[in-house]
Amino acid sequence: MPQVDFYIVDDTAADAWLRYACRLVEKAYTLGMHVHIHTSNENLTRQMDELLWVFRDRSFIPHQQTCAENELCAVTLNHQQLPTQRELLVNLAPDAPAFYNQFERVIEVVGHNDKMKQHARDRFRFYKEKGENPIHHQVS
Repeated sequence: MPQVDFYIVDDTAADAWLRYACRLVEKAYTLGMHVHIHTSNENLTRQMDELLWVFRDRSFIPHQQTCAENELCAVTLNHQQLPTQRELLVNLAPDAPAFYNQFERVIEVVGHNDKMKQHARDRFRFYKEKGENPIHHQVS
């Protein structure tokens, strides 16, 4: 069973939740973890791809959208493919991915708007129904 954590970002800026996701990915990357960022669509994949390059002045998180089976990839990012290395899943999609339980840890990053919060409540219930014990973190 993976550890599931929800991070609710209070900042009202439109991309604050994505920038916070970048910070979490950076921390995991520096700890040597294999991270997969799951997005809901191509536009969000592109937006995160760009943010991972520029979210901090002195920081860059090496990442790629696909990873061959015999290739070592620290950070993958896409809305379609499941990576071969499965330690940390950062879910940015409105629904919990069916493959979440193939990871050791799942992070759900939630933005400030009501629609995102409702999707997060639905995912929280989904995880509870699957026997997980999600933890809620308020981020200011």
